[in-house]
Amino acid sequence: MSSDYETASLPQLQHIRPAPRYLPLSAKLYLRLCSTVTPLFGWIFAGIGFGFALILPITEGLDGAIPRIWVDSGKGTVISVTDVNFHINDKKIFAYHFETGNQKIISVSYGYKDEYKTGDNADIQKSGWRYRIKGQSLSRAGFFPLIFVGAGCFFGVIGLCFPIYSWFASGKAIHLLQDGTAIGAKYIGMNPTGMRVGGGRHGGGKPVMKVDFEYQVDVNTYTASAQVLDTSRLTDSGYKVVLYDPLEPKRAVILDGLPSGIRLDDLTGEFYVNPLRIVFPLFAATIVSAEILAVIVFIIIAI
Repeated sequence: MSSDYETASLPQLQHIRPAPRYLPLSAKLYLRLCSTVTPLFGWIFAGIGFGFALILPITEGLDGAIPRIWVDSGKGTVISVTDVNFHINDKKIFAYHFETGNQKIISVSYGYKDEYKTGDNADIQKSGWRYRIKGQSLSRAGFFPLIFVGAGCFFGVIGLCFPIYSWFASGKAIHLLQDGTAIGAKYIGMNPTGMRVGGGRHGGGKPVMKVDFEYQVDVNTYTASAQVLDTSRLTDSGYKVVLYDPLEPKRAVILDGLPSGIRLDDLTGEFYVNPLRIVFPLFAATIVSAEILAVIVFIIIAI
């Protein structure tokens, strides 16, 4: 058990009510979206990545960038030729509208000037539900490397790994805030994790530190750790409150190592968070989710 000194120097221990405790949804969402020091970086990185993947599909379309297998589908007739005001290597591109001879489907493919004239017959090819004039591989939508979309999605997924990790890592904190036993723990040291956050174009950034505390349950001694940017919250006294799982005492979280929005109501002994704290994380999650959905829709449309 904790010493009298530890208990006396940690008034929070006197206010935290015994488990089980009620934890509001706002606090759970806050922990799910902000439980580590890196989710914000992840949301921003994912947003930029998926946003980059969407720029060209939105401006030009994705259809022509997808490799396809074309098969012959009979003859067709060119019914009109229009200038689409698009150039490649200073060559003007024209839209060749045509009607298939056997299914009476009107479609369009793109080619250079004077390839066909209105009324000309042309061999038609089909891929899925799309038709084109044979030999016309140009598409107004196809003049960008598909690698741009892939690279944007790749970096978006990398960024998304951070909030996904945060989402699952927060499960322990949520469980212990609801059902953990509070006890005093002694600061025993800290070490750099090797990670840095921020720094901008000048590099550097703030180092993420691993701060360790020691606590005792019955005759056994355990260690709880927190990874933080600002260590002053954890080192300002020598002791901190730890919440541990009574069924598995080695599972624990340091209360002051949780995101700063987590608060203890001294009257009720319950934990809570100001709902305004989750506005930005929810906004970021919504934007990134919308971008992912848009990427999926574009790919489905293109395929």
